[in-house]
Amino acid sequence: MRGMGQPKEKPTVEQVLKLVEELTPDERAQVREELDLQELRRNIQISIEQSERGEVIDGDEVFRQMWERNAAMRKKGSA
Repeated sequence: MRGMGQPKEKPTVEQVLKLVEELTPDERAQVREELDLQELRRNIQISIEQSERGEVIDGDEVFRQMWERNAAMRKKGSA
């Protein structure tokens, strides 16, 4: 038995992958969804903190950048 106060060992990537291999397809989908949700929450928190520091971009500028990226991707796709 592990003594009190000793930190738990972090599993290796290999150990985690072995566990994932044992999951059903539905369970794997649940894991993916949970990881995506956790990432979304982290990104939202980062955005909140940036906003609180005044690190924001004007909405018109954001849309301009999005249109430019979209146009570049379409141009690249048709080339």
